[in-house]
Amino acid sequence: MASELVPLTGIRLPTMGEMFASRVRDSRSISADQALVHMIKVMMGTGMLSLPLAFKHSGIWLGMILLAIICAICIYCTRQLVYGQHYITFIKREQRMDYANVMRNAVELGPSWIRGHGYLFKQLVNVNMFVAQFGFCCVYFVFMADNLKQFFDQTSNIHLSQATWIALLMIPITALCTIRELKALAPLAACANAVYLIAVTIVLADLFSDWYPWTSLPAFGAVESLPLFFGTVMFAFEGVAVVLPIENQMNEPIHFITPNGVLNTSCILVLLLYMTVGFFGFLRYGNDIKDTLTLNLPQTPFYQAIKIMFVLCILVSYPLQFYVPMERVEKWIKRKVVENKQEPLIYAIRFGGVLLTCAMAQLIPHLALFISLVGSVAGTSLTLVFPPLIELLCCYSKQQLTPWVWLRNIGLMLFALVGFSTGTYASIVQIIEAFGQSDV
Repeated sequence: MASELVPLTGIRLPTMGEMFASRVRDSRSISADQALVHMIKVMMGTGMLSLPLAFKHSGIWLGMILLAIICAICIYCTRQLVYGQHYITFIKREQRMDYANVMRNAVELGPSWIRGHGYLFKQLVNVNMFVAQFGFCCVYFVFMADNLKQFFDQTSNIHLSQATWIALLMIPITALCTIRELKALAPLAACANAVYLIAVTIVLADLFSDWYPWTSLPAFGAVESLPLFFGTVMFAFEGVAVVLPIENQMNEPIHFITPNGVLNTSCILVLLLYMTVGFFGFLRYGNDIKDTLTLNLPQTPFYQAIKIMFVLCILVSYPLQFYVPMERVEKWIKRKVVENKQEPLIYAIRFGGVLLTCAMAQLIPHLALFISLVGSVAGTSLTLVFPPLIELLCCYSKQQLTPWVWLRNIGLMLFALVGFSTGTYASIVQIIEAFGQSDV
């Protein structure tokens, strides 16, 4: 049967051309250029604006080094995930597979003692993905509401509470979340990227306007503050869960994974931007840097308008992040629900998801810090734990478990353990400090 797993032990292994063969075009297909637009957009979120604060914790030069290292590790782990997906889909004679099912099938290719736990690992991925993606969506609500409130408070007679702005934002967000195809979001994402680049260019111009003396800023931060750096950076790299949904809709998947393909190109471009914002943001504002760069911008009408540009860009990022959990829900509905009831239920769940993230943003104090904690836990698992495990299981099925394969993947998972513990620690420390300040 086409769906049966047939390990390739003892026969010729598939070539790159076979594993990454062209897909049959359909109404959902996207080109490499459209995939690049989506990848850049999902990785250029609110976390980037907090990188100068991360550099404050690490020191200006150590921050540059660690940021590059973490990005390289994230790229490598993402490539593991993509290779694992195409190896498994080649075995199963399928064209596409989501993250959770890649994990499940990899486990079912593993040793006999783990093969029966594929469904458990699939749900483990799903839980982490839902937590991470809904967490990011909640942060977007708070980020947009805070910037809108500050803009109108300082430039007009409109003085609305943060809760009111969150409620008003539900209207455009709900409308955007009725779009169920990534291809339909491509024009919006392209426009948002253009606006975002303009806003970032203006912010960079401000960063280059004046600097603290180089000698007044630490080159290397204190060891005890490095966990805060790691937590902030891991939150910035928030696009891993969207990688397979984007790659799965490409006409020519080989263009995603080549050395100059979509994945490497998008990650390197984003890394260069991250380095610039983090380095020069800290050099511009020094130890006075706040949680996000928008809070440090000059209080003039021009720079206040920049906040609106960022809000519009994040508004488009919301449905892109929202797409991942909703794709899983829609697949479940199409399997379990009769056809004439599928569409109403899908839209009802989409509206319910927007309402849930809105309610969380309304009810939970210091939400951004809680979401940073969630991102450190779920984001670290999705990016740094599951992909090395998938590679180990796929190599087992190919009888290629060499000492080097073991060494690099165990090393990556140990790094993930450090990232989990330090990121969690960093978030908890910030939460305790925030509650302490609010009680004064």
